Amino acid sequence: MGEAIFLGLNALGDTLCATPALHAFRRQHPGDTMVCVVQSAPFCHVLDDNPDIDVLIYSEQLYFKGIPEETADWIRSLPIDLAGGATLYRLDMRFACSTIDAFHRHISYRFAELVGVEIESPRPFVYLDALHRRAASTLVSRPFIVFSTNSVSNPEREDKRGRKKDWPLDRWAELANRILAEGEFDIAVIGAERDPRLPISGVRMLYGLPIRVVAALLERAACVVTLESGIGHLAYAVDARTVVIYSNMMPPEWARPAELSRFRILYGDPYETSVDDVFEAVQTLTATCAVTR
Repeated sequence: MGEAIFLGLNALGDTLCATPALHAFRRQHPGDTMVCVVQSAPFCHVLDDNPDIDVLIYSEQLYFKGIPEETADWIRSLPIDLAGGATLYRLDMRFACSTIDAFHRHISYRFAELVGVEIESPRPFVYLDALHRRAASTLVSRPFIVFSTNSVSNPEREDKRGRKKDWPLDRWAELANRILAEGEFDIAVIGAERDPRLPISGVRMLYGLPIRVVAALLERAACVVTLESGIGHLAYAVDARTVVIYSNMMPPEWARPAELSRFRILYGDPYETSVDDVFEAVQTLTATCAVTR
């Protein structure tokens, strides 16, 4: 028996992408104590109730200042017992993808390599209970489609027309109007409390929800339409039908369309992705679904 400390300074998507490695590590080392140290950020609560984690520490140091230079001293200051020694694993994106070759491997497989395990699938693990699902069921009464229009890691385009992962707002508006005109689905728009609101009438603005309630909402949705972002990873975790407008600033290996049977990946420059492209993908996914009411 030993102790393993997993240290991560990640956004939502990379936090989720660490969970397959944690799950595989637990199976390979069932007697070890597993401690995860993450930011005291709201989205990190996606790790709550994860049975692969024995101790989950939310660190304000990570949230406000990042990983300190004197990492060993800081680790010893945490509220965990290190008397028997421990192994430290860095599970953050910048550390895992520090070379071009590493960046072109899916981040879940890179995390698995760093902790010395093999994973069967990059599908993340998130654990919901009846309270999360009940909360989600109160938010939208009719069958609905979720829009997620923001991405955190999103540099400026070289042509100065916006950011590389963004899909133009007028196309979001046109897509919403086309979906609403058919009358079958409502639209719920999600995001963090600080995200800019989508200026579209007739949709539900559901910003600032607890992250596992968001997961339950995605689980209930007839379809999710999202940029390449943490919400895409969260939708994958709950096996939601999802259309991802996937910017080619990210390696195609991260999109993994062959493994996502309930996903439609629209890979390329988002500014070259038309409303017709997205609308047709939504129609394909919702045509055969049994909508949760």
